[in-house]
Amino acid sequence: MHQKKWEGLVDRIEKLFGFIDHTIEDYPERRMTVETVVFDGASGKMKLERSKKPVVIDEKTSFSKRVGSEVSVEYVLSDDEFVDTVKCYRWDRISREWRQVDIEDIGR
Repeated sequence: MHQKKWEGLVDRIEKLFGFIDHTIEDYPERRMTVETVVFDGASGKMKLERSKKPVVIDEKTSFSKRVGSEVSVEYVLSDDEFVDTVKCYRWDRISREWRQVDIEDIGR
């Protein structure tokens, strides 16, 4: 999801339902940002989580054919291309935990 689309969605949620919680967390070691919005929607307490991280361009594997040697993988990440992932969760009152929801199941 592009930045403008995400901002529009967050604005609509704020106008319609208001926020219970809105956080942005940076993970510099993974070059990733996670933005979380919690709100009380029509289907109950909901959480949207958007993670933004760079695209993996290449993967370099270092290994040796000796027995017991280690294998290491180094990822080459893009500086200007990113992958956005949005996940939706619904609060389950019985088990008291967040359950991931398929977008198609939100209206049920």
